[in-house]
Amino acid sequence: METISDGVRARIALEKHGFRFQRTLGQNFLLDDARVARIVALAGVGEADDVLEIGPGAGVLTRALARRARRVVALEIDRALAPVLAEMLAGVSNVRLEFADALKADLAALMGGRFAVVANLPYYITADMVMKLLKSGLDVSCITIMVQKEAAARMMAQLGEAQYCLLAATIAYFARCESLMDVPPGAFTPPPHVESRLLRLTPYAKKPVQPRNEALFLRVLAAAFAMRRKTLANNLSRAFQVPREQAAAWLEAVGINPMARGEAVELAALARLSDAMVECG
Repeated sequence: METISDGVRARIALEKHGFRFQRTLGQNFLLDDARVARIVALAGVGEADDVLEIGPGAGVLTRALARRARRVVALEIDRALAPVLAEMLAGVSNVRLEFADALKADLAALMGGRFAVVANLPYYITADMVMKLLKSGLDVSCITIMVQKEAAARMMAQLGEAQYCLLAATIAYFARCESLMDVPPGAFTPPPHVESRLLRLTPYAKKPVQPRNEALFLRVLAAAFAMRRKTLANNLSRAFQVPREQAAAWLEAVGINPMARGEAVELAALARLSDAMVECG
């Protein structure tokens, strides 16, 4: 007897339970078994790994991850998928399914120790979710995520490029970001109106810059990009509620032109700036 694929099984379950895709939740499910298998392979998931999946959708990627990983925790926001996922995950003992908003969930409580993230992310939460994961302080080994191709370009942008932004700068501080593969709209159900790209973010064991106070450095980084048309001195003045003259003095003390714009300043210089601000109290 021929065994049906997970993708076909998912399509049958979605139709059987009358599931309706919601555009507001970014529901474009990857039901292509070959591409799902490639994602799992590229993620490098092994039998000793705990994996967090965000947005399991119909559960095709969830099942593929469960075959390779020690444990999978899948976070799904849409309870309408409960009967579909119950059917898809029946008999799969190493998956914990939670209906929760991943942006609000207590990931430390859910995951415990070291874990990897593998997800076909709802595109509207990409930036917020990446920021949460990187700044969480949790022991994340690797983040393998499907994102909108345009978002991927912003995430990988370098200093001096037009698309360089707070998200790109934050990623550059926390992790190495690399492109793994592109996925066309037709691979998804329903097809999105955009191209997609699989990225891998590997957190650094040692970050490229070492500010004395990371929380302060991240505040400085956010201030640098707060208003792109304003000078860094003006942005710092507004963000830290100090006179512009004080902000300019901080910048001059570490050799940064007060008239420079934040997006044009290297991470190392911003780290020196935050260190100088620590010294000034």
